[in-house]
Amino acid sequence: MKQIIVLILTLTMIFPAYTFAQEAPKITDIQEGQSAPFTGTLLNPAAAAQIIAEKENMESECKLRYDYIKSREQAKCDLLINNLNISLDITQKKYESIINIKDDEIKRLNEIALENSGDYSHWWAAGGFIVGALVSIGIFYAAAQAAK
Repeated sequence: MKQIIVLILTLTMIFPAYTFAQEAPKITDIQEGQSAPFTGTLLNPAAAAQIIAEKENMESECKLRYDYIKSREQAKCDLLINNLNISLDITQKKYESIINIKDDEIKRLNEIALENSGDYSHWWAAGGFIVGALVSIGIFYAAAQAAK
């Protein structure tokens, strides 16, 4: 008895009753004079429903593809903008670092230049005095030798 119940339950799971109850879509050609005022195609309700459902499905599928492509491209643009902003920030920090290093080097060189100001006026005065004294002695010696 259990085996029969299991078999029945298995078959109802595999082949649900509503699949047998659905009417297959039918499309039929009719000619003028056959219960229709014009030549055309006759659709039963299942065929008409299938065409309408496919149309709605295509619209939703198209919208989903559009949304997916739009969001993908938006993500690419956001990534590119973020990368460019990061690159700009890094470049600005690099520029500021170079400017700070340059300013520090200018200060250091100014301090060195001010320590050794290059004011050698006292040496020039001492050298002028010594040279003047030697020239005077030389002239005096030359005049003394010329007088002899």
